[in-house]
Amino acid sequence: MPLQFGIWSPVCGGWLRVINPERNWSICDLVELAVQADRVGYDFYYIPEHYLNAVHGPDHDVTDAWLTAGAVSLATQEIKIVTAVQPGFKLPAVVAKLSAALQNQPDGGRFGLSGIAGWWQLEVESYGDVWLSHGDRYARLEEYLQIIRGLWTTADFNYRGKYYTITQGILAERPTPLPLVFIAGESERAIDLAARLGDYLFINADDLEKTAALVEKVKRWTSDRYQRQIQVAMSAFAIVRPTTVEAESRLDKIYRSADTGKIRYFQQQIDANAVAHNKLDIGQTIEANLGLSARFVGDPQTVIRRLRDYESIGVDLIIFKFESTREDALYFHQQVIDRYSHPYPLISR
Repeated sequence: MPLQFGIWSPVCGGWLRVINPERNWSICDLVELAVQADRVGYDFYYIPEHYLNAVHGPDHDVTDAWLTAGAVSLATQEIKIVTAVQPGFKLPAVVAKLSAALQNQPDGGRFGLSGIAGWWQLEVESYGDVWLSHGDRYARLEEYLQIIRGLWTTADFNYRGKYYTITQGILAERPTPLPLVFIAGESERAIDLAARLGDYLFINADDLEKTAALVEKVKRWTSDRYQRQIQVAMSAFAIVRPTTVEAESRLDKIYRSADTGKIRYFQQQIDANAVAHNKLDIGQTIEANLGLSARFVGDPQTVIRRLRDYESIGVDLIIFKFESTREDALYFHQQVIDRYSHPYPLISR
């Protein structure tokens, strides 16, 4: 399958930790963005779940992921809608039911679930959950996903684990087909969990060599250990202008407008056991998912070559963020994705 493309739903507002960031987005705004992305041909619309604002800090509001997903599912026709969930905020049986309902909407079969182990202790404890160690967070996520899949596929489902117990679980309407499952992370626990239970491993951006090693590892583990296949999705941030000089100039202006206090705050908030904790210079953490590390910065042809590099090492899907989300997402599809997908335009006769 050729490289696919997605767009992040900006539930936290602008993605950059800068002075005067892009404003917060309402659910109506996020639906309009999804409709635009669907119309121009993006493959995925990824909605992160947060209850505190993970880009700008807890004093800023954040739009609800699952309310957004429901509205987007009714307003779009073809784009796949992937919604994140972090154990502790919702019981797994509730998520199984919500997921089934979204998957079975008219124009359905387009829902995906992204399992997040969590990294922000303040957010977890502020909403009544218990902060666990890195390993325990992934152990709980494993139980969470096992229950969801069990309810999707089994009548009178029973489960007894360390974190959850289900007795005669009933899901009257099961999803058809089963939703895609994304598992986010780069640690060995995340990779092994994705290899066993995921359709995609979802990773942060990184340089080509490090990404190649990670992609090779998860695909090898999935095949050798569990005799199945997996795809890899990567988050990235793109700055595309008519010339590379203009794009690099825009990046320089972004760095000069960095909100260093906000960046330092999140550098201190990231769990030291998370892989992302080792990537904490300003050039990476000015964007919440280290998206500038992949260097999708330049004129359209430069970025297209970069896309081909990542496709060549086995990345299957790239989910993009932008500075001015609505305008840049449209420009990126017109100038980059369309040319990437159709490199040889038809010659009229």
